[in-house]
Amino acid sequence: MSNIPPDYGSGGSGLGAAGSQRHPPISEVARDVADDLETMRLAINGALAKLDADATVTDTNYAALFGIAPSAIKTKKVST
Repeated sequence: MSNIPPDYGSGGSGLGAAGSQRHPPISEVARDVADDLETMRLAINGALAKLDADATVTDTNYAALFGIAPSAIKTKKVST
């Protein structure tokens, strides 16, 4: 998990590959953001599926309307 302080990147600090003790490298921050986006996508799609499965909600297909496809998230973490 990357903790991003208010002065992150000021003066170029933390934007290099090595970062510093206080500022994580930008590559670590980007990978953490990608993880967070995927976690939120799965949570939203799970909630929509549960709502669609509810017997009292039959008039709307929420997953079709609001579901987030994996291709909609442009920031992805890949293994090399």
